[in-house]
Order: sequence, then C-alpha cells, then structure tokens
Amino acid sequence: MKKKLVHRTGRTTVKRQPKKKGLLFLIKSWMFVVMFALMLGIGAIVGTYLNQQMNASNPEVAGVSIEAK
Repeated sequence: MKKKLVHRTGRTTVKRQPKKKGLLFLIKSWMFVVMFALMLGIGAIVGTYLNQQMNASNPEVAGVSIEAK
C-alpha cells in the first residue's frame, strides 16, 4: 500500500474565545457611573460643610445680617 501524502496549508486554526469584551465594557461603564455619583455626593457634602463654616462667621438673627464697619 502506498502512504498517503498529507498536504499542509499555511493556515492555522485559532480557537476563538467567547466574547468577554461586552461584559467587561458593561462592568467598566457601571464603575464609571458609580464613581461619578460618588464624586458628586462627596462634592455636595464638602460644599455644604464649607458653606456652613462660611456662614458661621456672619451671624444672622431673623434674616437680618450685621456687618461691622
């Protein structure tokens, strides 16, 4: 019996991985949204605190402010 010759082509098969890019993009998007919300919340807290500290130096009674001349 003759041996059969096997002809090899230059192509190699590449195993395709399941698409994880969609899931990774979704996770990164939600992380961005959560971090943005946290920054807004921290900014509001710090802004309120600074506003209270600035108002403490100017006493007001019944809506009338007193300024030193």
